[in-house]
Amino acid sequence: MYKQLIIRLFNIVIRPEKTWKACNDEQDNDNTDFFKSYLYPIFGIIALFSFVGILFYLKEWNVRIAIKQVIKETIPYFAGYFIAVFALSRLSATFFDEKPTNSVCERFTGYASAAVYVTAALYALFPFFPIIQVLTLYTFYIVWQGAVHYLRIKEQLLTKFTIFASILIILAPLIVRWALSLTMPD
Repeated sequence: MYKQLIIRLFNIVIRPEKTWKACNDEQDNDNTDFFKSYLYPIFGIIALFSFVGILFYLKEWNVRIAIKQVIKETIPYFAGYFIAVFALSRLSATFFDEKPTNSVCERFTGYASAAVYVTAALYALFPFFPIIQVLTLYTFYIVWQGAVHYLRIKEQLLTKFTIFASILIILAPLIVRWALSLTMPD
């Protein structure tokens, strides 16, 4: 299961056009398989990498701090995903005259967030390399390819949709992280 997850994740990042075309063949109306085999394991990997990463870089073994770090690293991506899905499904109908189903928005947001999730996992494991976070900007290309091949957005709306969806996917976890930092200070 994890081997196929890693392959799917890196295919989205490395070959988004081909992967988005393959995603068109998925027939999962309620997204049960998508959540069980892709999204929830990704959040688990981010949590695991956060836990291991903080334990490596602490001067002393402190599980309380490690668990707190796991919460701070995982919850923003989990909540940010659902915020992005909700906003994308509601606002896409008003801005783009397209009414995608909720399951399509869920899959699109999950797959389009692949660069964000890879960046989160790598940064959780290697927090002393902040340059890793620049990889998040690759989300714009993944969203562009997904809008063309998966959602089939009209060409005149493609740039507008790509900018809107990419900023939404990137900023939703950051806003949740900021709110979480207010309620859970270091």
